[in-house]
This record gives sequence, structure tokens and C-alpha cells, in this order.
Amino acid sequence: LVAVFVLVIVGVIYMTQAQRRIPTQSAKHQRGRRVWGGTRQYLPLKVNQSGVMPIIFASSLLVVPGFLFGQLANLFNSTFLSGMASQFGAERGFIYNACYVALIYFFCYFWTALTFNPKDIANNLRDYGSFIPGYRPGKRTAEYLEKVMVRITYVGAAFLSIVAIIPSVIQGMMNIDYVSASFYGGTGLLIVVSVGLDLVQKIDNYLVMRNYGGLLED
Repeated sequence: LVAVFVLVIVGVIYMTQAQRRIPTQSAKHQRGRRVWGGTRQYLPLKVNQSGVMPIIFASSLLVVPGFLFGQLANLFNSTFLSGMASQFGAERGFIYNACYVALIYFFCYFWTALTFNPKDIANNLRDYGSFIPGYRPGKRTAEYLEKVMVRITYVGAAFLSIVAIIPSVIQGMMNIDYVSASFYGGTGLLIVVSVGLDLVQKIDNYLVMRNYGGLLED
């Protein structure tokens, strides 16, 4: 269990900080004998663009079917309804995990579509005189950014799905209660890791601003 906990923490930190770096290049400007621009940079796109929000939304929605199946099972005394209530209750069976993963994927793409606008980014690159090599500024750049974001969002959603169902898997394989298994994944773990990384980043920025060596220096 200790080894699994360490592996999960390392994986969460790695995926939380993971980026897809798209190379960009600024146009050259010449005045007299002086030349500006022409530098190569990169546009960082986070793999887990939506953060912890998809897990929060998905787990909140899955409370509803568990409550409904439980009430219907009490009213009609049905074995099927009781089984479904246990699937969405403390047992957290296969049907619950399948619905959980599907909702996480849905909310990942939904949240990314709300927060990430490829047209605005493409227009900003064009206004600042930058471009992505091999793609025309404007519409072609926006289409490329959208295509890249769709692909990395799939990876980010897979990462969130794994983190979300790890407690259920550990509970079933090792026969421990869900409260103990919840330490190995879920919303709480993602929030703790995100807050810890944000704290380290703020301390590092403060040290660099005061001309000290940063915590994150290699």
C-alpha cells in the first residue's frame, strides 16, 4: 500500500505539470542595420487543462442514480433495483466506474471547451507577430491548436479517470474499506497535490524575486 501510494503521488505530480509545448517563432523586424525578433519560443498547453473539476462534477452527478435506485428498491422490493443501488452505493461496482469514467471524459472536454479558445490564442499570436512554423496565422493556426487540444485532453481525461477509480480498484483487490482506499486517489488527492505544487511555485517565485536560488532550479 505504501508503494502504491508513492507511485500514485509521483504520477499525479507528473501529469499535473505535464505540458504539450508547441514551438512558435516571432517575425523579424529590421530598422536600418538593427534586426529585432526571429526568436523561437514555445506555447505551453497543459495536458490536464480542466484540473479537478471533471471529477467533482462526475462524482456529484453519480449521487443522484444511487439515491433514486435506493428509493425505488425500497418501494418496489426489487432485486434488480437493489443490485443497482449497491452498484452506485458503497460497493461502487463496474457500472458505477464505467459511468464515472464516461462522465469524466465528458466534463473534461466540456470544461476545456469553456476555458480554452483556440481562435483567441491564434489571434493573439498574429497580433504579437508570432506564428507556428508550418501553419498560416489565423484560421489554420486555430484549427491546429484545437486538434492538439482534443488529443491531449483525451490523455488528461484518461489520467483523471485512473485517479478517480483507483480507490475502487484498491478496495476490491485488497478488501479494505473505501475510506482508507480513498487516500490513494480521487478529488482530495488531486487538490492536495495541486495546492502543494502551487505553494512551491509561489515560494520559488518569491526567492527568485529576492535574488536567491529557486527551489525548482536543476
